[in-house]
Amino acid sequence: MLAVGVRGAQWRGEVTPWGDVLVDGEIRLRWFIAADDRWYEPARETTVRQRQVSGVPVIETRLKVPGGDAVQRVYGVANFGGVIVVEIYNDSSLPFAVAFDRGDISTMRAPSPTGVQGIDLPSGSVVFPVGHHATMRAAIRVGSADKILGQLSASELEGLPSYEQVERGWLAALQTSSRVDLPELSWSTLLTQKRCEILLGQPLVFDRQTDEVEFILDIAERVRLGDKAAQWASDVAVAAEKIIKRCARNKVVQWDEDRAILAAGMVLDRAGESRGRD
Repeated sequence: MLAVGVRGAQWRGEVTPWGDVLVDGEIRLRWFIAADDRWYEPARETTVRQRQVSGVPVIETRLKVPGGDAVQRVYGVANFGGVIVVEIYNDSSLPFAVAFDRGDISTMRAPSPTGVQGIDLPSGSVVFPVGHHATMRAAIRVGSADKILGQLSASELEGLPSYEQVERGWLAALQTSSRVDLPELSWSTLLTQKRCEILLGQPLVFDRQTDEVEFILDIAERVRLGDKAAQWASDVAVAAEKIIKRCARNKVVQWDEDRAILAAGMVLDRAGESRGRD
């Protein structure tokens, strides 16, 4: 599954390979498409394709329907304490309808009064028509402890950032560390994905079981991406000391240990710990 969320937030969402949205491991929203020929359940379809837009936490899931694709995009924003946005775009030549399996979500407009017909969905499911090249937007409010918060109004939902804005914001944040242009796009995308994973996850906790090299490299990348270095200075110093002692004892320095020692010096320098850096 692919993660969505906001840097530094206590909540985290995930998207299954067919577009179901999970929060804290619990399925919170499923989607279905009523096209010109039949109902489509993405979890059972073989024509589903998924990607991360530019390698950032914007997840695009495409489902083949007559005349084109039904396109779902899922991403997180910080507005209103945390919101997961789910957009359904009709990239086909014919209108279709999208059904969500719960009605206690924020949506741009009221659902169709005719409800769900022709498919067996959980009670409370809602249906929305989506015209040719039109977009239907829904949202799930999340927080550090609450499961479902109050719904957003249509104007509040409309005012949330678009997926393009979220994409640009992530890329701009990642390039504060460095901008890397590689001949093969897949390597640049992989670097972007790994940096996003670091920012969406919780920092490693340094204890006796922690791998010192992994810890320092994780913290160093966070600092390069804008996090404050001072909060980790003591742990980084202790971890670096352990690596240096191990290298002296083994009379050899592995390549990743070398990078960790250099990274520790950078973190301590940015934390103002010149003695520790030296």
